[in-house]
Amino acid sequence: SITDSDGRAATSFTTGPVAGAPQLVAASVATASISAVFSATATAGPPASIAIAAGNNQQAAANTPVPTSPAVLVRDANGNPVGGVPVTFEVVSGGGSITEGSTTTDANGIAQVGSWTLGAAGSNVLRATAQGTGISGNPVTFTALPASSSFDIVVRFIGEPTPGQRDAVAAAQARWESLILGDLENVRLRAAEGTCGSDSPAVDDLIDDVVIFVMLEPIDGPGGVLGSAGPCYIRNANALTVLGAMRFDSADLGELEAEGLLEAVILHEMGHVLGFGSLWSLQGLLADPSLPEDEVPADPHFTGPQAIAAFNEVGGAAYPLGKVPVENTGGEGTADGHWRESVLGNELMTGFVDPGSNPLSKVTLAALADQGYAVNLGGADPYSLTLALRAPGSRRGLELGDDVLRVPIRRVDAAGRITGMFQRKAQ
Repeated sequence: SITDSDGRAATSFTTGPVAGAPQLVAASVATASISAVFSATATAGPPASIAIAAGNNQQAAANTPVPTSPAVLVRDANGNPVGGVPVTFEVVSGGGSITEGSTTTDANGIAQVGSWTLGAAGSNVLRATAQGTGISGNPVTFTALPASSSFDIVVRFIGEPTPGQRDAVAAAQARWESLILGDLENVRLRAAEGTCGSDSPAVDDLIDDVVIFVMLEPIDGPGGVLGSAGPCYIRNANALTVLGAMRFDSADLGELEAEGLLEAVILHEMGHVLGFGSLWSLQGLLADPSLPEDEVPADPHFTGPQAIAAFNEVGGAAYPLGKVPVENTGGEGTADGHWRESVLGNELMTGFVDPGSNPLSKVTLAALADQGYAVNLGGADPYSLTLALRAPGSRRGLELGDDVLRVPIRRVDAAGRITGMFQRKAQ
């Protein structure tokens, strides 16, 4: 561009497709070392599509609410989430009821009904309609099915919890029980004292489905390792957990509780007991592990087909490396046992717990399905990878360093006979 008689030069600028991040244009003078930089922030366009974000194909008894309130995600033509779009939820069949049926999408493009209580046993259908014309996928329907979950977690405390700590463990227990469906093989387990951590008691029980020791004890003082968790005994038939443990540093529990992070941390660690990250190598589901470290950078990734499909569905279809990306930093106890924080952001099962929301996504539930559990994908929290993929590494919360329990994992048959042993080795 050439300056006019007033010394002004101008050009046109069309913003790129990504909303939110500043977009810059620099103007410079060829004959002098001077320049000016202009900044513009693109906003989302009108709503162009609507899709289910969470809450489809759930299970609950008649006259009770589904575990996860159904939610939709509204995007513009470029895939940006669109806020402020009115969405109406209404019961179509089944005779159930809802609360807060008229709502609007938030800044992440998510609109969620307050609650959905099912009616008579049988198929219940809920419909969500976004206001506007030409919106692809509009309206969206959700289906809920009769309850059939019989998965049970039994918690045994070692150390006296506060009421808040007990409530946080109970909430995590109930959440996982609502997401994992179907009964596992009963095991008559006889475990010696100290085989599930140095302070673990002896066990002589018929276990259905999982027993978890919750150990509240000093580990390394405030601000270090918050805790660790994992299985100690697994089934011979399917390599799924029979007995496991969660250790929490008593010096950190009060601070976690005060910051509102305790329930998310406990939910995360209970996932490790069930086998997330702690059994992947044994089950042949971890490719290109990063430990032990060598000169060639590794790209660890979880290879289960159901998790890969869920990762693609939440926005990872264009991700260029191995799927689903697993953490490759943080050393033993963090790397190779969590989702990669730089890609999956605030998802519950990364190696960090974030202030605010830590959604338990369908990617995590699908990974558990690949490991052998029957899961309720419709119970996953609303989650979209879009923002995390576009701003990798932009946010990191409290690091859950070294949080995978390192004890020998024994395989047992239904009678409790040990058929093998798997040792997590320090790298």
